[in-house]
Amino acid sequence: MGLRVLQVCESFGGGNYSSVTQICNGLAGRGHEVHLAFSRRAETPTDFAANLHPGVVLHEIFMTRNIAPVTDARALFALLALLLRVDPQVIHLHSSKAGFLGRVAAFLGGRGRTVFYSPRGLSFLQMDASVNKRRLFRWLEWGAARLGGTLVACSQGELDQVRNRLAPRSALLIENAVPVAMVPPRRPRKDGKVRIGTAGRISTARNPTLFAALAKRLGRDGVEFVWVGGGDDADRARLERNGVRVSGWLSRQEALARVSELDIYIQTSLWEGMPIAVIEAQVAGIPAVVTNVLGNRDIVVAGETGYVCRDADEMATRLEELVADPARRMELGCRARELALLRFDAERLLNELTAAYLAAVQRLAVERG
Repeated sequence: MGLRVLQVCESFGGGNYSSVTQICNGLAGRGHEVHLAFSRRAETPTDFAANLHPGVVLHEIFMTRNIAPVTDARALFALLALLLRVDPQVIHLHSSKAGFLGRVAAFLGGRGRTVFYSPRGLSFLQMDASVNKRRLFRWLEWGAARLGGTLVACSQGELDQVRNRLAPRSALLIENAVPVAMVPPRRPRKDGKVRIGTAGRISTARNPTLFAALAKRLGRDGVEFVWVGGGDDADRARLERNGVRVSGWLSRQEALARVSELDIYIQTSLWEGMPIAVIEAQVAGIPAVVTNVLGNRDIVVAGETGYVCRDADEMATRLEELVADPARRMELGCRARELALLRFDAERLLNELTAAYLAAVQRLAVERG
């Protein structure tokens, strides 16, 4: 059964871009009619259309990350008009702003029952927002969950937060995944250096301050710190002052190639959903040292594929151990690749997602008689 599916993504960059592009391409490749409504961000690849299946129909709608009443109202009505024009059987919303506006538009258009929403990092867990703003985000999420549809968590930790704090009518777990065949296996350069790095947008969520502190503390001859990506100019300057080599924005293929040259992957995040970059590093066979936050700890198997650390001191200790022990790096990396290839294959995600879509459409058909 071919479905007509509308994917909506405001945060069309970084891990969200990778995930949504992968879903659109996979569905279109299976014969479904796929529409993608998106907003450009600074980190949106300039060649994004070339990376999409030719059957994916694009609709650009201006949405902002921050609350902006006038812009949000315009985006809401644009989404509602798009829903009425495309008449999708399934609507899948990605990230918090698209999730809120999309659920309101679907409710107004009478299409709330076949809506799916993937937060990809819950807004009320964002540590760069004030307590009052996080409280507001939680109430907005709670209210939107009352409008119907299914909330799709990308990690077990996110599902636990959703059920405990939002109590949606319907929620399910579909873990993030990647097209594993596209991820090159680890191939360290032969200059004798140990490369420690991360990939993604330089932003508060990724805690570049901690990354810079670790680089300053551990960087020396033979140990190099690398950030594959771009972002905030002030944070980039801080990283570079502390000896971090920052690549700037690269194509997806170039970024994956740079990551494959790392010996140790680190993720210093303050909060996460289930980071695609960590999954890709594990698929590549790179041991990961990560902060103990939702998403990170859902990926890394402590002591088997890397380490989940309580604080900066523990991260530094684990990094020092791995720098000094190439055999241990190899052991953890091989185990990481073994488990990740089984767990994080994109075909598994597409199978689970398609089954959920079909079940929702069939339930609606039964209800309508």
